[in-house]
Amino acid sequence: MLPTAAFRLLRNPPSSLIPESVEAFLSELAGPTLIHLEGRDNSRCRFVVTLLHGNEPSGLKAIHQLLRESFQPEVTTLVAIASVSAALAEPPFSHRFLSPYRDMNRLFTPPFEGEQGQLARALLELIREHAPEAVIDLHNTSGDGPSFAVCVAEHDCFLELAALFTHRLIITDIRLGALMEVEDLGCPILTVECGGAAQVLSDHIALQGLRRFLSVVDLAQGDPDAVEPMQEMDIYRHPVRLELAEGCTLCYADEPSREADITLPLHIDRRNFGVARPDSPLAWLGTKGLAALRVIDAQGQNVIEQYFVAREDKLYPGTTLKLFMVTTTPRIAISDCLLYAVKEAYHEREEPPADDHWPIFGQTGPRLLPE
Repeated sequence: MLPTAAFRLLRNPPSSLIPESVEAFLSELAGPTLIHLEGRDNSRCRFVVTLLHGNEPSGLKAIHQLLRESFQPEVTTLVAIASVSAALAEPPFSHRFLSPYRDMNRLFTPPFEGEQGQLARALLELIREHAPEAVIDLHNTSGDGPSFAVCVAEHDCFLELAALFTHRLIITDIRLGALMEVEDLGCPILTVECGGAAQVLSDHIALQGLRRFLSVVDLAQGDPDAVEPMQEMDIYRHPVRLELAEGCTLCYADEPSREADITLPLHIDRRNFGVARPDSPLAWLGTKGLAALRVIDAQGQNVIEQYFVAREDKLYPGTTLKLFMVTTTPRIAISDCLLYAVKEAYHEREEPPADDHWPIFGQTGPRLLPE
């Protein structure tokens, strides 16, 4: 399948033809769309991806607003809008993906099976074809919480990009098949989680961050109006995923349920990026105790006893943790994970590995973080 067959192409759409509402705009797109915007300097290119998940609209809203303003980027810009059908399904922006399809952001590795796998492959082909300086993949978190960025290597190019959107950066060694994990595209790919889909601040973060990303002349120099200087970035390393064990059940309530293997508080997402200490219970456990859960590290091993303990039928941190991506959506908690966590010991700056191979904004050769 050729990229042109997978994505509808819109080239420099005039603002007069952009509908006033984002819902009407999405309806006109109808399916996966690639928007081509000419820049002041068309010898270079940057790439934006959004709506990989149909229930994460902040990136789409930002693109819609910029198009209505007749915004001109500094360089040629390609914007890929992916899961349009899922976003349009009633009620709009409530479906991560549609059954029987799969999570789009788990399909960026071979064998690229099915319609969504082919769409993922087509998106990778488009990125390779246009050779951008960098790719920004805009998302919303599955629960309320602050913004953060995620990358897969410790490299200064990721910090420079992240600072355009947020002052929190997570460096992960978990591999799930996400777009940001693809290492042979010749440019850095940064995931930006703008915050919860229902939070007005999330839309603001997506819009202002995208303005910076598309307006700055030299990405390596950063933007003087960035959220925080690079040295102020709050960095978290080696996250793990708390998952429900196969065949187990969960629910969200303000008191423990006898029918569930774990009961999570209704507003547990308020713990996003808060400190969870060993004396602070997180949830109620059923008769299976910790056996209802597993913590998966980058090697795919269950290391739950290194992170959590059971006491008095409750789930406690076994050590001081930072929690993020805490969801209050049962479907996501069951099909993906309940939350991510990092040990506070990993919330420190480390020297990057000597064999770091990431390119810097389309150039060849490594450019490592300063010591």
